[in-house]
Amino acid sequence: MRGRVRSVFVLDDDQEQAELLASALRASTTIVVRTFTDPIRALAALNEEGTDLLVADIAMPWMDGVDVVSSARVKRPDLKVILVSGAEHGAEIARRNGLPFLAKPIDVDALLAKVRDVLL
Repeated sequence: MRGRVRSVFVLDDDQEQAELLASALRASTTIVVRTFTDPIRALAALNEEGTDLLVADIAMPWMDGVDVVSSARVKRPDLKVILVSGAEHGAEIARRNGLPFLAKPIDVDALLAKVRDVLL
């Protein structure tokens, strides 16, 4: 991922999971990573600042990851997204929405490969 510095927002209502993903990205890339556990705050930051990529958990209280993506794409239609989930139906939800998906527990190498694919 050459050129300008990229940014990624990681959204997961589980703080430990969000930090784990963010740490893996920070350790292996030059990406600037911000974590969010509240989908409403993540959506506000997406609308105000934007990011190159959103890695979002599907199942969260208040607003699920697909709803966050749909709302963010009103203002940022080309927002790149990777959905993640430990739920059995997560892959099907991602497929129906045409979005890349990773199953939890997330393999760090698979995460890095998917991020590179999406950002290149």
